[in-house]
Amino acid sequence: MKSSRFGLILIAVLVVAAIVLALAGPSFFDNSKNQTNHIRQSIPHPPQAGFAAKGTVESITEIDLSSRVTGEISAITVDEGDPVTSGQMLVKMNSGKIEAQIDIAEANLRASKALLDEQATGFRREDITAAESAVNRGQAVYEQAVLEAERQHRLLGKGATSKIDWEKADEKRRVALAQLNELGAQRDKYQKGSRAESIAHARAKVVEATAELKYYRAVLADYSVNSPVNGLVIRRHIDQNESVDVGTPLLTIIDPAQLRIHAEIEETDVGRISEGQGIEVTVDAQSGKVYSGKVYKVFPTVSKKTQRTFDPMASFDINTQKIYIALDDYSGLVQGMTVTVRFLK
Repeated sequence: MKSSRFGLILIAVLVVAAIVLALAGPSFFDNSKNQTNHIRQSIPHPPQAGFAAKGTVESITEIDLSSRVTGEISAITVDEGDPVTSGQMLVKMNSGKIEAQIDIAEANLRASKALLDEQATGFRREDITAAESAVNRGQAVYEQAVLEAERQHRLLGKGATSKIDWEKADEKRRVALAQLNELGAQRDKYQKGSRAESIAHARAKVVEATAELKYYRAVLADYSVNSPVNGLVIRRHIDQNESVDVGTPLLTIIDPAQLRIHAEIEETDVGRISEGQGIEVTVDAQSGKVYSGKVYKVFPTVSKKTQRTFDPMASFDINTQKIYIALDDYSGLVQGMTVTVRFLK
């Protein structure tokens, strides 16, 4: 009996409590919420900043040097990390065959010039004198043949010789005359000098030999690879005694004095960056230092992400927009450093 009475009293108390909460609960919770909001509003918030992206320090000037000939590497004078100066020989190819071609071309040019000099200046005086002497001897032989032919002709008229003997004498006269004419033409040639056509032909030979030598020397220059700028070797792609083809990469050179920041922003942020926009750059290796600069180029297209970061979970299967940034100061920054870029609003 007592237990049932106690149960009725407990039920009555619970009902009363429920009614009180129903009437006073909303104001109680509203007061708690107001107090929470008041606490949150009392905590100061930092000013809202722009979004950030990862970037890399890179040289504005990066040059890939390639082989211009097919052959064997005979010497490499630099390695990765070595500084180079403009015009410095970096790679030498085996050039034995082309050097032999140059020797032949030089000999041909000397011979062509000698022929041209001979044709242009005429024959030597001793050659002309020898030709005149030959004509005089030929003249004497001819005159003697004429006298013998006339004597045979007189004897034939008297019946003192045969017709055959006279014909032989007359044949010698004709041969002597032909030889005299030939010697005279040779003497005239020496006296008059070379014809214009012969001189022009000899001059053309000199031009041809000069062009051939110039070509082989230009080819020889391709067997040496020189640095086009003052810079730094950052990659070496070949080893000594290695055989390469035309276009094979040899070395990569940068100018470490001309740097920029190359950053990539995800395509969801495209349109939030503009050229001339201010930025701040921080580097893990330069704790507490902030670099200032501006965006100077925004590429108008997006492509697959190429930059790696230290985050092993970072995905490369996203599209990004490439931008270039110029800093006011690059002290402490070197090629390849990863930086954080914060874009200012």
